[in-house]
Amino acid sequence: MMNEGLIGGTYIALKGRVPVKVIGRIKKGDELIAADNGCAMMAVPHASGVFAVALESSNDEGVKIVEALIL
Repeated sequence: MMNEGLIGGTYIALKGRVPVKVIGRIKKGDELIAADNGCAMMAVPHASGVFAVALESSNDEGVKIVEALIL
């Protein structure tokens, strides 16, 4: 945890398997990019800004947490 001595310190993932807040349907293997609302979302093919790959699927259209591999 970065700044763990501070009240409300922020967790920052630089690499590895971590839970990521995503919006929209996600399939295992989808590349993830940042959405405008602070969540991640599925990237269109050949998109720039890909920071992770989803390690699980979800058909839920809303906001949820999925495990992802940070690149």
